[in-house]
Amino acid sequence: MKLENAKYILPNSLTMASLFAGFNSIFLSITAGDDVHQMSIAAWLLVVAMICDGFDGRVARMTGSESEIGVQLDSLADAVSFGIAPAFLLYTWGLTPLGLFGKFIAFLFAAAAIIRLARFNVMANEHDGVMKYFFGLPTPLAAGAVVSVVMAHLALTQRVSTGATWAVAVMSILLGGLMVSNVKYRTFKDMKFSSKSILAILLLAFGSLMLGAYTRPSAAFVALMILYISLGLFGTVVSWSKAVFGDDDISDEIAENELQEERFR
Repeated sequence: MKLENAKYILPNSLTMASLFAGFNSIFLSITAGDDVHQMSIAAWLLVVAMICDGFDGRVARMTGSESEIGVQLDSLADAVSFGIAPAFLLYTWGLTPLGLFGKFIAFLFAAAAIIRLARFNVMANEHDGVMKYFFGLPTPLAAGAVVSVVMAHLALTQRVSTGATWAVAVMSILLGGLMVSNVKYRTFKDMKFSSKSILAILLLAFGSLMLGAYTRPSAAFVALMILYISLGLFGTVVSWSKAVFGDDDISDEIAENELQEERFR
């Protein structure tokens, strides 16, 4: 192997680690039964997958080892770790009593995640520079929402199954819908670390630590997921309300966004 090709090993290894974590999470979800510990590990493995996914692209950019095969590997790994694996977790945790319909609901989540990834790939290829917004809830964060709720339930009840089957079904459909929606979510890739942004990050971290200390860490995880999802929905509502009530600048921006979105449908 040429020495210059060694730089590709680390980012692709992180991608494979994410895939490995997702694969094992699927296996543990299938075989968990009533084992709370095994179900908890299945959920934590998806957290590991999210961490690996968060670093593989950054490592590739830092080492100058970005490649087309790396992009495709990342997308395929995400389909397993943030589409299929959370779907199995959802089914084992809360959709099993619905039988075939529960399987279909879990499939809808996985299908929405894969569609979301395919659309993102097309948009990334067409877009030059840093993207300020994601269109649709990112798949790692949708998976994170599932994981956070499952962890909170396991910690509070010490039981694998939940009686809130239809609530789980509604949550699955809502998350799937958000992934394929045109709701804009900030990427924060363009964020500049000013004194205000650093203060906001510190306050958020402090609030999360306090919530986790007074309740459980999983509760803080749930709160952070809800906050991010709500911010995207709130921003979309505000943008549309300004357009309806006659803010010309916002109206022009929305019209431009709609034309851009139409290209990727």
